[in-house]
Amino acid sequence: MVEISYVEDWRDIPPERWAKMMMTPEQYTAMRAERLAREHAAPGIGDPAPDFEIERLSAQGKRTGEMFRLSSRRGRPVGLVFGSYT
Repeated sequence: MVEISYVEDWRDIPPERWAKMMMTPEQYTAMRAERLAREHAAPGIGDPAPDFEIERLSAQGKRTGEMFRLSSRRGRPVGLVFGSYT
């Protein structure tokens, strides 16, 4: 059975637990600040999607050299498939 313990405040984490996590309190604080900033900058539900340009792949997953810009499809449905092809 795996024991799961919940820590109310990260400052209550003992040093041996930080060592197991291979992270220092300072690294945790920096990581958390970065994640909060990224979440704050992310579009919310109902917000317009940010425009981007990306290379299209062939049906076989090969690079085509053909570029796609999201704004070129404004007002029309777009399906995006995100994944790793490696």
